[in-house]
Amino acid sequence: MSTDREDDADVPTALRPEVLSGGEAIAGDKAGGFLSFFFTAATNTEPKEGKVKATGDPAARALRQKKNGLFFGEWESLAGRWLAASQPRSRMGVLTVLVLTGSHLRFVYVQRRRGGSKLGDAVAAGEAFPRGQLAWTRRHGKRSTDFQFGFTDGSWGTLTIPDDKYFLELFPGTLGHKDPIP
Repeated sequence: MSTDREDDADVPTALRPEVLSGGEAIAGDKAGGFLSFFFTAATNTEPKEGKVKATGDPAARALRQKKNGLFFGEWESLAGRWLAASQPRSRMGVLTVLVLTGSHLRFVYVQRRRGGSKLGDAVAAGEAFPRGQLAWTRRHGKRSTDFQFGFTDGSWGTLTIPDDKYFLELFPGTLGHKDPIP
């Protein structure tokens, strides 16, 4: 989700969890990894280290609310940890899934061939967040599949959701893009 914005939601590499490091790659994953690397280099969509100014400053919060910011909080905040869990590092292709249970939102990592849709056998559970820590959700743009997740500590982060209709069924109180960030 790289942009030129100061409040970009790309997590520094050192804070992103390393997952599925012990498994074997799926056939074709290395070729997909090369194509992925080439495409990423060509489109320059890799996280840009040091650009995000993670902050808990109330003045910065007000400004990011006004400018519809992608991220507000320290990297140790709930939103910082949320974004880190959503951007794992791995030596193989990984599909990141957010699982909604009765009590938690949990990240799960599933092995996937890069450049394809074939799934592998490796699966790992990631960080879980109690549902009570999620204070609000909000659509980021009018037709966007980017949604903001606001937490009880005042932080928020933005994730891209593949199916906005299903998301809105699961989170019926989601604020619209014109509603102010709480």
